[in-house]
Amino acid sequence: MPKATNKRNSKQTSTTLHQASKSSKPPPPFSLPPGSLLPFLKTLDSDKVYITHIDTLPWAFKRRIFAVPVLLNVAIIVLIVYRLYRVVPTYTLILLSTMGVQNAATINFDSLSWSQFFWLSSQRGLLFIIDYMLYEFIYSWPVDFFGGVPSSPAKWRWRVGFQDKEIIVRVSRKWHAELDKELITGNNDKAFQEKIMPAIDRQYMHEKTGYLLMDKNWELDFQSMITATEMVNDGGVKLDNFEKTVVVHTKDFGWLIWPVHRLDRGSDDEGRKKIVAFKDKLTAMGKESVFFRWIELIQYESTQPGGFTPERQASAMRQAKEIFENQEINFEMFWREIGGMEGMPGMELRS
Repeated sequence: MPKATNKRNSKQTSTTLHQASKSSKPPPPFSLPPGSLLPFLKTLDSDKVYITHIDTLPWAFKRRIFAVPVLLNVAIIVLIVYRLYRVVPTYTLILLSTMGVQNAATINFDSLSWSQFFWLSSQRGLLFIIDYMLYEFIYSWPVDFFGGVPSSPAKWRWRVGFQDKEIIVRVSRKWHAELDKELITGNNDKAFQEKIMPAIDRQYMHEKTGYLLMDKNWELDFQSMITATEMVNDGGVKLDNFEKTVVVHTKDFGWLIWPVHRLDRGSDDEGRKKIVAFKDKLTAMGKESVFFRWIELIQYESTQPGGFTPERQASAMRQAKEIFENQEINFEMFWREIGGMEGMPGMELRS
C-alpha cells in the first residue's frame, strides 16, 4: 500500500507541474513586471538571465575601486607602445627579407652550422610566440576596457559618472545557452542553486561594489546600465524598479521578474540565517520546490493593499502549513529541527 501511495503522489506532483506550466499565472517565484519597466526590458537579450540591483556604496569608494583597472589598462597601453617600438623594426626587416631584400634579418644558410641555425630559429620562434600570446590575451584588455562594443567600463563611467546610488545590471555568461527556460516551473532548480542563488546572496552583494561582482557565471552589461540610468534620469522609470531583481524571458509569459529585494527588506542577520537554514533543510530533503512556493506566498501576501497585516500573516501561516502537508512534511517537527519560526517572514504572528 505505501508504494501505491507514493506512485499516486508522484503522479499528482507531475500533474501539478504540468498544469502550472500551462497556467496563465507565472510560476513562483516570478511575476509579471510593472508596465513602466517594459521599455527597458525590451532592450535586453531574451536568451539571457539578468540580475539588477542598486549599488549604495559611497561614490568615493567606487572611484577608488575603478581607479585600479584604469591604471592597469593605461600601464598595459604604455607597455604595448614600448613593445611595438622595439619589435616593429625587427618584423619589418624579417618581412623585407622574405621578399628577397638582403638585410640584417636575412639568414645565410651556407654560413651557419646546424646548431647556429637551430639557435637562430628558436630565437625567432620564441619572438613570434611571445607576441602572439600578448596579442591574444593582453592587447585586447585595454581595447575592451576603453572601446568595447556596444559599451565598455570606460564608456559607462563617462556617461554615468560616480554616484552614491548606481544601477548595476549583471548578465549571465555562456551557461545560459544550456539553460532550460522551463526552470521557473521548478524543473531546473540546479540553475537556482548553482548560478542564481549565490549571485543574489545578501552578504555577498553587500561586501562588494557592483564593478567587483563579475565572476565565472556573471558579467556586467554596461550598455544596459547606461540605458537604465538614463531612463531613470529622464523620469520614465523609478529607481526602485531596479532594486535586487532576477529577470528572465520565457516563451509563455514574456519577461518575468523575481523581486528578491522584498525578501531582504526589513530582515536582520538572524532572520537571514533562519531563511538559509530553512532553504538548506528543504534542499537536503529533496523538497526545494517548497522554498520557492513559500517565496511566492510571502510575496503575494506582503504586497497586497494595506500591507502584511496580522490577518494576512495568519493566512500565510495556514497556506504554508498546507504546502508542507501536501509534500508530506511534518510541519511542527520541521520547525523544531531548525530552531523555531522566529525571524521567518510570514511564519510568526505579530499583534
